[in-house]
Amino acid sequence: MRRLLMFVCLIGLQFGLMSISKAGGWATTPITKLPDTIIAGQPFQLEFSVLQHGNKPTNGIGDQPIQPLLTAEHATSKEFQQVWGQQVGDVGHFQATLQLPSAGEWEISIKPMPFGTIEGEIYRITVQPTPPPTNNWWYMGVAAGGLSVAFGMGLLIKRINR
Repeated sequence: MRRLLMFVCLIGLQFGLMSISKAGGWATTPITKLPDTIIAGQPFQLEFSVLQHGNKPTNGIGDQPIQPLLTAEHATSKEFQQVWGQQVGDVGHFQATLQLPSAGEWEISIKPMPFGTIEGEIYRITVQPTPPPTNNWWYMGVAAGGLSVAFGMGLLIKRINR
């Protein structure tokens, strides 16, 4: 009986130590810079930080560099795209270039691999529709007409002065 109790305690201790060895390894990814207006189909820069345990900027765990994976998903159509972030500047600062194809609400999540088993925060952004092209052809017509009148007046003045 004593041996069985000792065996059960050792097995419990082993599982306990295994779970402790997997503890930690979490990070937060707050967005630090986002443009005021995001237009559908136009690229924009998204800057964010990777904070180990929510407070210490980090670029990696040991010899494993962080490779943040950004996923953007449209709230209604469910179209999505993924891009990898790049480390820039100080420790823990990253950026990614996104180009969201359609207007509406998008949800962005950032998984800082190798912390990638953790579901990070989801950020909601609003993408504005692409503005319609402005039809400025009449400006060119007015300008061409003005140049023609000026050229004609110049010729007339030259002829009168002869």
